[in-house]
Amino acid sequence: FVDKGKDFGSDSVKMIPSVNVAILSGEPTSTLSFGEIWHFFEQQLGYPVTVLDTEYFSNIDLSKYHVLILPEFWGSLDDSQTKKVKDWVRNGGKLIAIGDALGSLTGDDGFGLTRKEIKKDSVNTNVNTEAYAGVARDYIKNMITGAIFKAKVDVTNPLAFGYGDTYFTLKLSGDAFELLESGNAVYLEDNAKPFSGFAGSEAQKKQGNSIIFGTKREGRGQVVFMVDNPLFRGFWENGKLFFVNAVFAVGNR
Repeated sequence: FVDKGKDFGSDSVKMIPSVNVAILSGEPTSTLSFGEIWHFFEQQLGYPVTVLDTEYFSNIDLSKYHVLILPEFWGSLDDSQTKKVKDWVRNGGKLIAIGDALGSLTGDDGFGLTRKEIKKDSVNTNVNTEAYAGVARDYIKNMITGAIFKAKVDVTNPLAFGYGDTYFTLKLSGDAFELLESGNAVYLEDNAKPFSGFAGSEAQKKQGNSIIFGTKREGRGQVVFMVDNPLFRGFWENGKLFFVNAVFAVGNR
């Protein structure tokens, strides 16, 4: 019994079905991102997870797994790997993609995610006659090396269970993606500015009306997009529940 709210063990507390979770490892995945995910399952959740290496990924029967997690990439999956993942999702699997891994899911050949680009009229197309000392300053305009943005949360989305209507997200890249037609669980509003930290002026132009976390139904399965890494170095505590919701709450069987 509890002093306030619903009693544990009552009909108001629902059981979470167990799921078989796999993490992709090996090239081109980032060892750092893979380690963050593996550590989270092993040391914090205490929940079993299977590691699948890209060297033998083509021989794996993905139908044994309910959830597949793609860590951040230094590159992209090859065509056969991408097709295998897409077919598995459309047959009922749930894919969670983090950070740079989203690059493999864009466009008509992916899951319809669209990368945001700076409008051409906002970029100087003239020949660069700037002094050598100014090149670095111009380059960093397109970068976000570490900044906190205040984002909006759709509290009705299962991915946002347990959150209020705002979330402070840690951005480590200037990459941005267009809002989905639906399923935008966390997103930046127009003219978004960093709450803290550095974001280059050109990189900031792409952040307004962009997705942070979102969900999309694909065939009989689900895709969870996580533009910003909620498990970065294991210290961004307020993002960990989003990741748990992605694994256990979104598209529950």
